[in-house]
Amino acid sequence: MSGETKSTSVDEIKNAIQISNVTKVYGVTIALAGVSFEVKLGEIFGLLGPNGAGKTTSIRILKGMIKPTSGEAFILGKRISDDPNWAKEHTGYLPEEGSLIGRLTPLELSEFIGGLFGVSAEISRNRSTELFRMFELYEKKDELIEKLSRGMKQKLSIICSLIHDPDILLMDEPLASLDPSAAKMVKDFIKFLSREKEKTIIISSHRLSLVEDVCDRVAIIHQGVIIAEGTPKSIMQETNTSSLEDAYLAVIPGYKSPVITNEGIIVESAPEINTNDASELSELKTDESNN
Repeated sequence: MSGETKSTSVDEIKNAIQISNVTKVYGVTIALAGVSFEVKLGEIFGLLGPNGAGKTTSIRILKGMIKPTSGEAFILGKRISDDPNWAKEHTGYLPEEGSLIGRLTPLELSEFIGGLFGVSAEISRNRSTELFRMFELYEKKDELIEKLSRGMKQKLSIICSLIHDPDILLMDEPLASLDPSAAKMVKDFIKFLSREKEKTIIISSHRLSLVEDVCDRVAIIHQGVIIAEGTPKSIMQETNTSSLEDAYLAVIPGYKSPVITNEGIIVESAPEINTNDASELSELKTDESNN
């Protein structure tokens, strides 16, 4: 794919996202080590991995918030490093822990966020009102955000990521703080955005049931390296497992399955045999708190 910055018609683009041999180093800490993957237009792509694996770093590179140390990342055929602001305009970002402005109301915040992206107050109000109704927040639209529950704040964060109608949505733990009914609604909404609105979505989550349910393909990252990639079904077949959770644990190096005795005592067993040779990863030390 070309690194030219000229505009490209969406109809001419095969992949909405392309990361090519990206490395990110913080001092002596390697967060990503030659990561490559592609996400097709309208696809829901899952990023899985333990804490510190490099998931958030990948998302922040795609959002144009940080630059890779080496390698290239593209959004809709355009190299992000050439115009990070363009990448920000075409992506919506749901951080794992958002910081909402507590002294504003949801309606005021949505208009403020829209204004940052050049969306008029009227359009922001219309879009947010529709989403408030969908997320059952309409009755709270004029209350101070600091008085909302954690689940309501999570819903509001999702709404704010959509105010500028981005082509690509980057979601870090989208179901955090949500009760089962709200979580089901958000999962259905994610599918709707992909299937009906043709949004391209990347989800980073520890909720493997979410990823298995909504994602077309997934990549499992460990210590800055992708160690498995494919559809949830294909990864389960390759690991001879019946769930994405079991497949995930089968490929993560060093996982030890517990053994429970008849007396109810938990005994840690020997490490599971891992079919992936991950010995080369042992020198990579990743601390995602730096991300």
